[in-house]
Amino acid sequence: MSYFETNFWPRQQYQNIEKPNGNVCRSICTSVIVGFFMALFVIAVWNVSFHRSGKSYVVLLDASREVIHKTSPRFLSFGLDSSLLRDMKKLPINDERLVNLARHLSPAFVRIGGTSADCLIFNETVEGNMRRNPVDGEDISNFTLTDTDYISIYDFTSRAGLRMLFDLNVLIRTPYNQWDDSNAKKLIAFSKGQEMKIDWQLGNEPNSFHHVFDRIIPPDQLGKDHFHLRNLLNSLGYEASILVGPETNHIGDPDDKGVNYASAFLVNDGHSVDFVTWHQYYLNGREAKVMDFIDPAVFNRLPAEINAFQRAINISGRDIKMWLSETSTAYGGGAPELSDRYVAGFLWLDKLGYSASAGVNVVIRQTLFGGNYAMVGKDLVPNPDWWVSVLYKKLVSENVLHLESANNSGTLRLYAHCTPETSLISGVPAVTIYGVNLDVHKARISIQGNWIRKNAKVLLYILTGDFLKSSEIRLNGGILKLKPDGSLPPFTPVIIDPSQIITLPPLSMAFIVIHGAEIPACSP
Repeated sequence: MSYFETNFWPRQQYQNIEKPNGNVCRSICTSVIVGFFMALFVIAVWNVSFHRSGKSYVVLLDASREVIHKTSPRFLSFGLDSSLLRDMKKLPINDERLVNLARHLSPAFVRIGGTSADCLIFNETVEGNMRRNPVDGEDISNFTLTDTDYISIYDFTSRAGLRMLFDLNVLIRTPYNQWDDSNAKKLIAFSKGQEMKIDWQLGNEPNSFHHVFDRIIPPDQLGKDHFHLRNLLNSLGYEASILVGPETNHIGDPDDKGVNYASAFLVNDGHSVDFVTWHQYYLNGREAKVMDFIDPAVFNRLPAEINAFQRAINISGRDIKMWLSETSTAYGGGAPELSDRYVAGFLWLDKLGYSASAGVNVVIRQTLFGGNYAMVGKDLVPNPDWWVSVLYKKLVSENVLHLESANNSGTLRLYAHCTPETSLISGVPAVTIYGVNLDVHKARISIQGNWIRKNAKVLLYILTGDFLKSSEIRLNGGILKLKPDGSLPPFTPVIIDPSQIITLPPLSMAFIVIHGAEIPACSP
């Protein structure tokens, strides 16, 4: 299948149908009628040709501009929900296949967190009745994590070349509603004794505790709790580890409660957190429909929410970068047969692109394994978003460039970064333009700029699906599958000249790598 076509217009020969001996009036009337039908015919031909060739777009990259943002090398990260720790027998962290799949996404943080983080007790016997989250029915009763299971989790992250980000229980409180650090101190001291390299969080979605746990922790007190934790980490040998928080949700809601909570937290945390964190989902997993996953209006919620959270930072007066520390397409465990299918890749790739362009430092995908939004299925076969993530890791660096386009909030949404040094050819600078075509028609792209060398080549990696709910994904027409030994297949591009128009198929994703780019910001 060829993705690169040239527009053509059907050629028509028109006969002169004027009668040589007709009267003037009849001649004029005939000319008007013929002209009218000719106009209709031309419009019809244009319409057919337009829909056959698709819309045309011009994108411009200014070579003189500096890098606009630099993300973390672990920008694309992922989580394992704390609820999985309730039954470790069902979590295949000792299976070399899962370790291998996680390793292909390194470097990354792996966040061990979620609602159940605030139910987790380390190495102590827990007694109590079963409790359910009134919002989604999730188990919120306290449970024990043994030191053996804790070591298994850490060993998984270490073997995969990942950095563990562990979410501590903030709901162990004193009678004065201050954080009780007694259990956390045991876990942190044990971690240090095992020489574990870990970063830390404290609590999950505290502004929603009143809905989930019927508890309230004011933001000013949570800020003081984080200051307490920072001092504890410093005293126990983790002064070099980062601490992030407050893990708020409901950012962008009309009442601004999530924004106000985060802002008040930042005013009172004593500058203890290194990055400020929040959670983002587009949809309700129980209500989402397939068309929601390709609706530009849904995509455009993210920019509004990032702006809202930036407002919280600005109000606090802090100069601090944000993380999306838990995010996917749909909350509530994801949308069945949607959040783990081909169609979910559009929201995921666009989220990566827009977040990087907006200065978000890290995006933590919920989740690697477990739930309907997992990147890896229960059978340990990678889902489409895993492949999108692997290609992103290989072709997109942390250096973000400014890409000019007429409208990046519609059906064609593109972003630009320098290409990683590991993907350069003979050390020649390169640029990666990537994004999505949400249209049911082709998108024809012309990349403009005086930065493209004469001998430059464009390498195209086009991702498509046989249908939107497909559990498989194709690269340039071929289904992506791991080799029998678990290694990656060759990612073979289509190679074209920069002068050629790039045609993206309907409902496709793309990575466009331009080797031979005279852009100082991307020089190795």
